[in-house]
Amino acid sequence: FSLLVITPACIALGGYVAGVEKLTYIPSTGVAWFLYWLLLFNWMYVTMAVKIEAEAGISTPMERQKFPGTISRLLCGIGVCGLLLLPFLVLKPGSLAAMPISTGSVTCDFLMFYLGIQAKKNGWLELSLSDQMDIHPILLLFMVVAEGTGVALLLQIVAENELAGLGLVCLAGIFCLDMSLLVLVTFQNYFNNETSMTKFLARASYGVYLLHPIVVTGMTALYINICNQLELANIDPVAIGSAGEETPPVGTNSDYHYPVGWVLVNLASHIVIWPFAYGATRLPVLKNIL
Repeated sequence: FSLLVITPACIALGGYVAGVEKLTYIPSTGVAWFLYWLLLFNWMYVTMAVKIEAEAGISTPMERQKFPGTISRLLCGIGVCGLLLLPFLVLKPGSLAAMPISTGSVTCDFLMFYLGIQAKKNGWLELSLSDQMDIHPILLLFMVVAEGTGVALLLQIVAENELAGLGLVCLAGIFCLDMSLLVLVTFQNYFNNETSMTKFLARASYGVYLLHPIVVTGMTALYINICNQLELANIDPVAIGSAGEETPPVGTNSDYHYPVGWVLVNLASHIVIWPFAYGATRLPVLKNIL
């Protein structure tokens, strides 16, 4: 559905807003690339790891492994999510079988899937993560803030300094793991409960994931049109559906009050997509998919 309907519709709408004269139908996985790779990971695990364990006669539970410490996390962030990712960033820019290639992808995805398996086997999520960690959650929070700040600063100089690029990849790898752990700790400690609202959000979340691109694209087009009508831009209005040569593409040398637009498009998209996705889960056929 995402491959054949949602993403092509987003591409067509984006092209129309930008004034592309001839729109074409372009199938693409879009956000569903994650589902494709998740199925691939599961297939690899079921057909390889489980089979190896069965042939080795591993039937009794293994000794429970301790939750990874800070040093292990830092080394994995630098090595697996950082240095091992470099060949993909250099040799395969863009995407790999629909997976976007960027910091925190490919090798980090493999590591995260492996850690998920280990978390299930060792019951890490069934116990308090704060108690299993070798540092206080507040210290983890400060680490994440420092790492995020470092990534933002390195992004400013990476074009002129190759060593900054290497440092950026390694620091971003650490940030991916630490931020993921911080999110898990935060939600386990403060949001580990069930209410009518959380039931609503949980039931609609998968539909939101699949359907949000068309809503966000539509709201962005609406915001641009409103700016044109109110003449808020500092350039000639971007005529929706027009490809005039004097009109720069959307997002190029233009001033559409981006901070305000980000807030309005974000809020409007959430207001629309959550009820829409939840309503889709009540339909006869879609409720079995979403």
